[in-house]
Amino acid sequence: MKAFTIRLNANRYDVLQLNNGHSQRYRVNVNGLDVYYEPDLDGYLRPEVSGGSGVNISLLLDLADRIQESAGK
Repeated sequence: MKAFTIRLNANRYDVLQLNNGHSQRYRVNVNGLDVYYEPDLDGYLRPEVSGGSGVNISLLLDLADRIQESAGK
């Protein structure tokens, strides 16, 4: 598993790559909630949050963009 850190708005988010067969999944802890990112049919990462109310969707989508940029290197 490959792990890396994303710095966004003076916060740091640790990204853990999960090996799940053929798809690329990532787990990020955002404000105490585990957010899972998985590619959709178009190949873009989309967040999946369970039990999270009031989570900033803009933050989650920005993290998805940063994960794709970092993982593509």
